Amino acid sequence: MKTDQHYGEEIHIQKALQLAPIGAFLTDVDGNCFFVNEEWEKMTGLSSGKSQGNGWLKIILEEDLPTVENIIRKSVTTPHTTLVFYFRVKHPKTGLLYCKANIRSVTDEEDNSRYLVGYVQDITEEKISENRQMELSTHLQALIMSMEDIVFEVDGNMIFKNVWVHDEKVLFMPKKEFLGKKLQDVLGPQAGMFAEALQKVLETGEANDITYKHLDDSKDQWFKARIKPVIKDPDPSQYLLVLSIQDVTAEKQAELSLQETRARLELSNQLLDVSQELSSTGGWEYNLQTGEIFWTKHTYLIYDLDETFVPTLDNTNTFLADEDREIMKTYFDAAILQGRSYDIELRIITAKNNKKWIRAIGAPVFSDYNKVVMLRGALMDITRDKESELELIHAKNSAEDAAKAKSDFLSIMSHEIRTPLNGIIGIANLLKLNYIPEQEEYIHNLLFSADHLLQLVNDILDLNKIEREQFELNYSVVNLHEQIRNIQNQFKSLADIKGLSLVGTIDDNIPRKIIADVTRLNQILNNLLSNAIKYTEKGQVSISLELVKKQTEKVTVRFSVKDTGIGIPKEHLETVFESFRQVQQSTARKQAGTGLGLAITQKLITLHNSQIFLQSEPGVGTEFYFDLVFDLPTKKNRPAKREDLPEITSYAKKFKDIRLIFVEDNPINILVAKRQLEYFGIQPDCALSGTEALELLQKNKYDIALLDLHMPEMDGYALADIIRNEYKDVHIVIFTADIMPEVRRKFAQKGVFDILNKPFFPKEMLATLLKIAQVMKLKIS
Repeated sequence: MKTDQHYGEEIHIQKALQLAPIGAFLTDVDGNCFFVNEEWEKMTGLSSGKSQGNGWLKIILEEDLPTVENIIRKSVTTPHTTLVFYFRVKHPKTGLLYCKANIRSVTDEEDNSRYLVGYVQDITEEKISENRQMELSTHLQALIMSMEDIVFEVDGNMIFKNVWVHDEKVLFMPKKEFLGKKLQDVLGPQAGMFAEALQKVLETGEANDITYKHLDDSKDQWFKARIKPVIKDPDPSQYLLVLSIQDVTAEKQAELSLQETRARLELSNQLLDVSQELSSTGGWEYNLQTGEIFWTKHTYLIYDLDETFVPTLDNTNTFLADEDREIMKTYFDAAILQGRSYDIELRIITAKNNKKWIRAIGAPVFSDYNKVVMLRGALMDITRDKESELELIHAKNSAEDAAKAKSDFLSIMSHEIRTPLNGIIGIANLLKLNYIPEQEEYIHNLLFSADHLLQLVNDILDLNKIEREQFELNYSVVNLHEQIRNIQNQFKSLADIKGLSLVGTIDDNIPRKIIADVTRLNQILNNLLSNAIKYTEKGQVSISLELVKKQTEKVTVRFSVKDTGIGIPKEHLETVFESFRQVQQSTARKQAGTGLGLAITQKLITLHNSQIFLQSEPGVGTEFYFDLVFDLPTKKNRPAKREDLPEITSYAKKFKDIRLIFVEDNPINILVAKRQLEYFGIQPDCALSGTEALELLQKNKYDIALLDLHMPEMDGYALADIIRNEYKDVHIVIFTADIMPEVRRKFAQKGVFDILNKPFFPKEMLATLLKIAQVMKLKIS
């Protein structure tokens, strides 16, 4: 393992190499470069970043690569021996570069690893000078060196003196036809380009190059003409120029391809800038070896910085919000050490003190040895989206708080309204069991008013449950024909009082038995018939059922309720189904109501996956109609049979052997429930609080505990927990005016499933007693 001292020495070595006056590089034993100095970059025109890995080999002429690769292999097998070799480099600006290199294998004493140190000298001028000397040594030697190309000898009068070519077939006319002829005579219209170049050499005495396309435009070939003075003489006829023609098609095509690539790259960069700006996304790259960080243009914009800013790990982290810096460090370290990608949301404070949310994405880049050498990623400005998200969360929380407040309010109101209703309905039912004929009308009116008020409370709670999606349909087998007759009979007396004709028709093709929620179906039809009779002063109200479609196991029925009443103006047709909304017409203001009936009706029909339609004309009448799909009863889908509530008179004094404790803090409720229980033969012990109840439980043995839910000091929840834990043989029945679904769920979790709602009816209490007696095998005499 390398020590800190060793790392320090390596840094000093690299600094020394960086300041060396000649090119220097370090590679591993496979020739992968990991360091070059500034002189190398100046000499070759290749940056440090592009030299990394095998990038430095890409600028060496292809024919020299085998020599370089052999030297690298040889230096590995001959450690501590300096090897010298030559190669040529394609400089992007100055062209061909001749290099002399010394390379030596070095062993790291710390971990016994090996690497190669190389020094490079630019010997181009020496090489060119050597070539020139060789060319100038003899006229023949210069011509021989050019034999691989087409070489023309031209004098100062631009007359061809000789032609040198290895294969005469490459000439566009025989060699002998060039000799003694002027440039203009041989090349015709194309001579101007060459004449201009030749004249420039004659005037300056310096070599000149021109690159041109094949004289035949149909051929994609490029040539390079190099003109050099060989013998300079005042007499033009004695002046000798060498014009060499070289086929540079491959190089030119590569150059054109490079230009095209650069153009495409520039366009891509422009498109990238635009796309990053549109998506508020910037790119970044962190080089672990050099410590350099690269940002795209839009990353600077995200941080509100100009592009002169030099990003580092330290100064970049200063933009992070204090509470997010440790988060970023954890993910960043995991990406480097464990190779994990990350995608997180962070807060930043920009250079202009703007607070932003960013999405930071990072991914590791691995070397050939599966080591993380770089991190790349993107930054997205998600401030708007995040603010919208936070606003939605706040709105959601506010909505949930409002819904809970509404639910809590309805729960309290349900309890507060149902508690006195329990007394009213309970006393009225007690009177109904024993009254004189003169009291019958009063009792009937009292029960009617109480039932009306109870229905109002139920409508409000039903509407709340539907809106909170806590409403479920309970299906059973129903005789639809009989049910419609019962509904018609129910409203007949009300229609007779107003002198209206109530007509009911049902298609004989509709099956008698269907599967439906009879309670909700009745509620829908009752609301529509009640409204129709209420808003009709003369004429007729009708309910009709028509078969729409019949299948093997399903039937579709159209229900219609029609009247000849006051009708609804066109401008109010869209609002009649809104909660607490009534159409205010002068002829209808005398009609009382909450405006909930049609709202609940519409929601109940929606629960049946259908919708209600309305046709109306003021002064003519109104029709409501809707289609419902019912399953037909089969052996597979037949629901459990609904049990009718028992007749109470046959169970008077039948439960006298049952021992019951009744806990209730309201004296009227105690009176009503106590009298009802006594009617069934039960003599209850009554307690006004949870504390009194516990004292009675310690002294006596009970079969049933009837508990009020809302009591001071100790409520029904706490008392039920004590009874379940300490008096396991006592069957608990919750007696409450709070009928919200949450109450049933909470007690179900405690194992308590019997709840008697306030106000209760004698039949409901009887059904509860019968159920408990059957479960606990209590004696009924």
